Amino acid sequence: MNGHRVPLFWIAIGCLAAVLSTAASDEDAPRARELDYGGPFRVGMGRVIDGWRYNLRWREGPSSRRDGRFNLADVHTPSATSTDQDCERNVGIAVRDFVRGYLRGKGLRTRNVRHGREPGAWVGRLEADGEDLSSKLLEMGLAIPYNDSRWNPNLRRWDCAANEAVWQALQETGADVPAPAD
Repeated sequence: MNGHRVPLFWIAIGCLAAVLSTAASDEDAPRARELDYGGPFRVGMGRVIDGWRYNLRWREGPSSRRDGRFNLADVHTPSATSTDQDCERNVGIAVRDFVRGYLRGKGLRTRNVRHGREPGAWVGRLEADGEDLSSKLLEMGLAIPYNDSRWNPNLRRWDCAANEAVWQALQETGADVPAPAD
């Protein structure tokens, strides 16, 4: 009789260890990223809302609707529209206008698309003729890094101390932008 109990005991211990290791690994797993739908997906530009926020016309991809909100992954630019900071609005309009001109006439694709923090919004990489827009904006000094995971407790908020550097970066692009308002 004891011979039959020993294997069952070890099977039970093995199952318990498997369950505990799975629970521990789920707990230890970083919640930095959510499941993404890959890509590339062809899209058209509906509207540039801010330097980091767009309405896209989905030609293919995860969206069941034809149009949808899309936010750039890993960056934040000053907002031109929905902001409560007066110091942000003018530089946000200038960055938005630059991005509009930069994207005009280029082939657009999205990659690494996933659900965003905002209901109904997608987050991912937007490529303009094969060049990643998030990386381009960071490289040019028109954006700051931002962890856009839905697990990040920090909402997007522009640091107005970066405005002077953004104005200077815009001037260096040769874009037709107004001088900063004091």
